Order: sequence, then C-alpha cells, then structure tokens
Amino acid sequence: MTRTEQGRRRTVGADGAQIRALGQRLAKWRDTYHLVLSLTWTQFFGALLFAFALVNLLFGTLYWLLPGSVANTKADAFLDYFFFSIETLATVGYGTMSPASIPGHIVASVEILTGMVGIALTTGLVFARFAKPTARILFSQRGVIRDFDGQRVLMLRMANERHNRIVEATARVSLLRSEITAQGESFIRIHDLRLLRKRTPVFVLTWTLIHPIDERSPLRGLDAAQLTESFFRIVISVTGHDETVASSVYAGREYAAEDLVFDGRFVDILRMTPEGERVVDLTRFHDIEQTSGPDIR
Repeated sequence: MTRTEQGRRRTVGADGAQIRALGQRLAKWRDTYHLVLSLTWTQFFGALLFAFALVNLLFGTLYWLLPGSVANTKADAFLDYFFFSIETLATVGYGTMSPASIPGHIVASVEILTGMVGIALTTGLVFARFAKPTARILFSQRGVIRDFDGQRVLMLRMANERHNRIVEATARVSLLRSEITAQGESFIRIHDLRLLRKRTPVFVLTWTLIHPIDERSPLRGLDAAQLTESFFRIVISVTGHDETVASSVYAGREYAAEDLVFDGRFVDILRMTPEGERVVDLTRFHDIEQTSGPDIR
C-alpha cells in the first residue's frame, strides 16, 4: 500500500462520524498550524511537554557526547547535561554550569536560537487559541416532527449558553440524503429546508427552528422507517456576531434519522418567577414529551 492509498480518518459533523478518504495524501503535518488549533487543551499541553522533553534530551545528549563541553559537570552524569540544556534553552543560566569549549559554545548557541524561536512560536499559538472566537450554542440532542399550528413541522431547538448577545444570528438547515438518479446511480443530494424564521436580530436565550413539512418539503410523507433506509442527515449551521468578542462566530450540529422523534414536543423551559424574573431552565433543555401516549423523555 502506497502512502496515497493509506488515506486518513477525518471527523465530519458534530456527531463524530468518521469517514476514511482513500487516495488522499497524508498532509496532516503539512498543516501544523491548523492541527495545533484543532487540538484540545490537554492534547496541546501534552504535545508541548513532549516537545520540550525531546528537545532537551537531544541537546543534553550532544553535550554528553562532547567531553569537556560544559564546565562543572560530572562526566558520567547525564542529568547534569540534561538540566544544563533546560537552563540554556530557557536562557536562565544559574552560573554554575557554562560552556567550556568551542564545540560546547556552538551547541549552546544553536540551542539558544532554538529556544528563542520556540518561545515565540509557543506564545503565538497560545494567544491564537485563547483569542479564537467560539460560540457556546447548545443544540437539542434530538429533533421532533409534530403537528404545530395546523401543519406538520420539523422542530430543532438551540440555546445560547453564554447568555450574551449574538446579533444578526442566521440559521440554515439542510438535508443530506442518498437518492437514486434517473440513470440508476446513487447520489447524495443537499436540500435546503425552508424555515419559518431563519434570522433573529438578537439571539440571547433560546431559539426553536421550525421547518414546515409542506408540498415543497423533501420530508413530506416520510416516516421513521423510510428515513433510516438510506443515508440521511439534517445539518444546522448558525452564524452571528458576538458582541463580547466583537467577531463573527459559528456553530453547527448534525442529526441522523434516529435522532428524530415523531409526535413529540419539547418541554417548555421558559418560565416567570413570582418576582417577575424570566428563567431559562436548561436542565430540561433536551427533554421531550409525547404529544399522545407515554412519556419518551
């Protein structure tokens, strides 16, 4: 198997589905900046610690292989050279150990340059990760298909977890479905689902997206069994301007056929206290109750 045939796994969508792309070159390390930004904080600091230890082991070994390169060290004490490497890389020499030969000065100079570049890159990456604008939008774990206001509709609920203002928020809902063309070929088509309200001037609390399943809807006449017969995904994308960070933010979510509940209803999470305060109860955000029959929460 060649390198291009090996492919690599890619995560698509918010449901963590994995797709192996064959014939794609392994270019992960050619896009290091994007890779670092996509790591979790635990993975990021773990990789940083590993790189720090690896670099110091490398330079410590070079000093150790050059007898007399570092003053005030024991010839057979590798840890002396390792800790001297740490002090040199961070430019915090304590004065006890120092380069004692021309080869030692050359290696120390290279390590100092490596440390300066490494500190600059690490500082930039940490700042980029902290400064990256993100949205904290909570999506319902499931969607519902029910009768609402005299028609059949698809409902998907979301909430702004930060409770700040996302202005000019726009939502788009699309249906990805495997279909058979007139030539008998299987083809994945994307259908944009019309929403009763696709834009809101201010997104602060909750927002329920409603798609009317009318004669123009690709969901018309489909039941749960028909939805699961072929590849089926409902994709939500939300964009808006976060006033706090003064930048555009984005959030997305995918739903499979099994994530849809027929004839269900989202539990109401908005209420008023006796003092007149409006409360959003996110502890019941994902709860769904049956409009007829047993509770399916």
